Amino acid sequence: MIDFRYHIVSIVAIFFALGAGVVLGAGPLKGTGSEIVQSQADRDRAALEDARAELIEVKALDKYRDDYVAKVTAGLTDGKLTGKKVAIVTMPSADGDMTNAVSDAIEKAGAQVTTRVSLDSKLFDPGQRQLVEPLVNELVTADVTFPSDSTTYQRAGLILARGIVAREEGKTLDSESTKILSGLTDSKLLSLKPTPKDRASLVVVIAAKPPTPAPDNSSYDDAVNFITGLDLGSAGSVVAGNPDSAQNGGLVKALRGNSDATEVVSSVDVANMPSGQATVVFALVEQTGGKAGQYGGVDAKNGVAPSAVQAKEN
Repeated sequence: MIDFRYHIVSIVAIFFALGAGVVLGAGPLKGTGSEIVQSQADRDRAALEDARAELIEVKALDKYRDDYVAKVTAGLTDGKLTGKKVAIVTMPSADGDMTNAVSDAIEKAGAQVTTRVSLDSKLFDPGQRQLVEPLVNELVTADVTFPSDSTTYQRAGLILARGIVAREEGKTLDSESTKILSGLTDSKLLSLKPTPKDRASLVVVIAAKPPTPAPDNSSYDDAVNFITGLDLGSAGSVVAGNPDSAQNGGLVKALRGNSDATEVVSSVDVANMPSGQATVVFALVEQTGGKAGQYGGVDAKNGVAPSAVQAKEN
């Protein structure tokens, strides 16, 4: 049984502990807790300032790299595409700044960009397949032959190709082209600006940054088939994207995973940088010679760019 002395001892112990706390708080350890917190805050602030300085340095070095590459490569692509016409096709949500930069690089190389076609996400919506398939059959022209094993989207790519490009230079926009472009724009599957006067011979497809969360690579099967259709109806095609597009969940990654597609379609995964924009030009030159390659910095099978010899020979 607990007696009275136990209670006395307990109470004394409690008051002793309280007294010790007061003494320590007023003595040598006064403010120790706040000093620890302040010290940690100072360290965190210093680390944040270091990180900020490092970020500024990285951005400065990135700008230096891009400016240096732009100046060093200036002139290397001059005249490489003289006399060529190129159509630019942008995937849904493709970056406008990258598209402009690629377009500028193509024009500086001597080519004419005939039009920009903006594909709507509706085109690749699985729920719209019942619209795409009959429309393709409705818009097909007498001079377009579908491969016997072609998919709906490869045929759709061929149809768009008939509207904006040709396998030879010097083809103008004819009544069949106008019919195709009207049918595709009226169906809200794409828009284009300006309406071209001439059909191009080469196509550049601008890939978008993958959405978050990243989709399965197989979700791009229809888009890859569409691009191979564009290639089939043109003299050559290049898919241009940023490094993210070559990672899982990106169009370039999906394209490179299709061995049939990579035999005919080229890709560049650093088109957001001046060096990559020059590579797009060289890849187009290579395409005119009937060759294809996968270039860039992310699992690019053929290295950073077509060799100077290849570009010169073509």
